[in-house]
Amino acid sequence: MEELKEQSNNRPWLFKKGQSGNPMGRPPGRSLKDRAKAYLAGLTDDEAEEYFAGMDKKDVWEMAEGKAQSNTDMKVNGNLILTISEAIAKKNDINPLAE
Repeated sequence: MEELKEQSNNRPWLFKKGQSGNPMGRPPGRSLKDRAKAYLAGLTDDEAEEYFAGMDKKDVWEMAEGKAQSNTDMKVNGNLILTISEAIAKKNDINPLAE
């Protein structure tokens, strides 16, 4: 733990616990995302069709439905998880399903 404190003292660009990385906050005014939404909302049907015709179909789909969900069998707790075939597990006398 002491080593971790020493490392953070040597890296002044790291923020201290409880210190904001953006103390001034977002600048006033509309964001680019808000401007893009307003622009697209103001298009006529014909303009929208022309706009979408120039886009990749995958991007249009993601705009309408959101990004596809990605399911994995990996746990996110810092442990390395490997899948070992049964043949290799038998050869090395290990349990292929052990966690």
